[in-house]
Amino acid sequence: MNDVKERLIEAAQSLIQKRGYNGFSYRDIAAQIGIRSASIHYHFPTKADLGTAVVARYTDFVLESLRAAEQDTDDAARLLGVFSQLFRDTMRQDRRMCLCGMLGAEVDSLPDAVANETKRFFERVLEWLKGVLSRAENSHADRADTLESDAAAFLATLEGAMIVAKGAGNPELFDKIVVVALQRYQ
Repeated sequence: MNDVKERLIEAAQSLIQKRGYNGFSYRDIAAQIGIRSASIHYHFPTKADLGTAVVARYTDFVLESLRAAEQDTDDAARLLGVFSQLFRDTMRQDRRMCLCGMLGAEVDSLPDAVANETKRFFERVLEWLKGVLSRAENSHADRADTLESDAAAFLATLEGAMIVAKGAGNPELFDKIVVVALQRYQ
């Protein structure tokens, strides 16, 4: 991927994580990286094209981070800690939110391609979580419906913890909320 295209994706990701998909324009990106709005259209003819590329890259980054963690350990509690750390790091970076958490809240107003890519993120992450939770000592690995619910509840806890911490203006709340969720799998 060329440097300009990468900078466009990074700028769009930052804006989406702070304002949401509907809260930025090509003008905002152009001002942020110092190019003309028309130049953005060369790389991404539509905002939906850019949004889809942003979500695809984010999904790949998260999944690659999780695969790398699995190279170091197969301990469910440690893997859940690594997953939680991805969210913590995101929030501590300029008070950003999880990209797909932001997009999930806007899914009804997203272009189909962006909504589908967002759905793909959640499907892939929930699949990973189900696999990890099935190895946890106190899992319900024998019950697929419970395992699916546990995975969704854990992800919802992380997404919700980000919202509460940001909304309250207190980043430490994230850790206080997440520690309760992690204790279940210690």
